[in-house]
Amino acid sequence: MPTAMRFYKISALLGTVFIVATVSFAWIQIQKFENSVNDIFENIVITQLEVDGLKLELEHINKALALGSHTDDKESVATVDKVPYTDYEIQHLENEKNSILLHIKEKELELAGSSGMKKHVMNEVRFVFVMAFSGLLVGTLMAVLGYLGWYFKLEFFEDRRRQRR
Repeated sequence: MPTAMRFYKISALLGTVFIVATVSFAWIQIQKFENSVNDIFENIVITQLEVDGLKLELEHINKALALGSHTDDKESVATVDKVPYTDYEIQHLENEKNSILLHIKEKELELAGSSGMKKHVMNEVRFVFVMAFSGLLVGTLMAVLGYLGWYFKLEFFEDRRRQRR
């Protein structure tokens, strides 16, 4: 049958190991989260910049199409934001406009997917926080009870030994 002294030693040792293991687990997970959050953030910023650039290009095409529709001369050159366009080029801009609209929609869907990835990472962070907190709580309780029990068991033993019989 294990003695109380052995129980206190095991409790103190396991509590200390549990605390160290919980801290190292949390540290490793935080490093993983940093990397994934950086990747997600970079992806969101790059995609948003692409969408903004495509919207500016679409705005320019709309200006060119609006100016081109006012001229009836086949040889005339319309100038939009200091860029000259012939009638032939303006006709091709209509196809380009549809392509850009489709590309903007794809990029906006990609941004929505990145938002879902952010939520997933935040849920993982919450889970790790709860696990680390509960691990630290259990480890601390085990260690405190073990060390206190071990100390008082030794202290009482020394006091009894010094007492007169």
